[in-house]
Amino acid sequence: MRIKSSAPGRICLFGEHQDYMGFPVIAGAIDMKINIEGNVSEGDAIKINLLDFNKKIEFSSKKIEYTIKRDYLKSSVKVLKKKNLFRHKSINVFIEGNIPIQAGTSSSSALVVAWIGFLLGASPCFRNHLNDLNQIAELSYLAEVEEFEEKGGRMDHYVSALGGIVYIDFYRGVKPFKLPVSMKEFVLGDSLQPKPTIKTLKRIRQGQEQGFVELSKLIKFKDNFHVKYEETKPYLNNICSDIRPYLKAALMNHEITDKARDEFLEKSPEIEKICDLMNKHHKTLRDDLKISTPKIEKMIEKSLNAGALCAKINGSGEGGCMFAFCPGKQEQVAEAIKSAGGRAHLINIGKGVEVKVLKNGNKRD
Repeated sequence: MRIKSSAPGRICLFGEHQDYMGFPVIAGAIDMKINIEGNVSEGDAIKINLLDFNKKIEFSSKKIEYTIKRDYLKSSVKVLKKKNLFRHKSINVFIEGNIPIQAGTSSSSALVVAWIGFLLGASPCFRNHLNDLNQIAELSYLAEVEEFEEKGGRMDHYVSALGGIVYIDFYRGVKPFKLPVSMKEFVLGDSLQPKPTIKTLKRIRQGQEQGFVELSKLIKFKDNFHVKYEETKPYLNNICSDIRPYLKAALMNHEITDKARDEFLEKSPEIEKICDLMNKHHKTLRDDLKISTPKIEKMIEKSLNAGALCAKINGSGEGGCMFAFCPGKQEQVAEAIKSAGGRAHLINIGKGVEVKVLKNGNKRD
């Protein structure tokens, strides 16, 4: 039996550093993917060929021991076993993709989502679970984040599983739904600067959490979700200056995301309003959370000068990628990004996880 599985990377339109705080996000899957293809037979040996790295991994599904940090391919099997969603199989797969690595476009989450999909497809008794995209997303989150006690949230996994442009409400649960809007013709700009994801997540999460703790000493509020930026303005100067920007950014980005959601849900959304909000969102990420870099700022400036309607950093930041929304101007914006020293990819909003079972498929050497 042969199986093909794929899952997309993502761009975050609104909500960097918001999901793990329980605040909503709006993100879009992109048409850059991780692809997995391979054979399934009886046994327990799992052989993985990572074509982009010229690397091979082999292990037994009966005895899983982590040998590297964030050993996602093994943790995915382990999580499915814990949930009684895995039957021992001999698996030989090839993995490749075109999502920039460690650049803020969720290549690791796409890998886990595609791999979870493949593993569910490998056993006929579990294939009905492929219809539950929310479950695939949650299983992927468990394998990538909780299994290794990391600081990340669920945004990447849900967007990669569902596809399209997704609004995710994290208040007292995870409630995703696709937004009925079409946006196309983006350019993704890779700064080629390494991104210290874990360090950045830790810094900003601690800062934002401490900000709400200090705010709770000044005013009463039901919970973090219900605090509004306007009502906190008189008290912000009483917050420690080192913590104040984190609190301000959390409150403003929550407000911006809510306004963007409302505009997306209008019968005829005004793209100009959405773009204005996106530019404001980037300003908060740059000025308060300090997650942009001089090179990324140069790429954004040149993109806007070349005709992009909006542009912002993408992902946790301090390196990695930015993107620009530029209908009718993709080629010009791509050249502008290259002139700033970045690598440009023309992208559109893409589909979510896809799994195909090919019982008589051709074998790959």
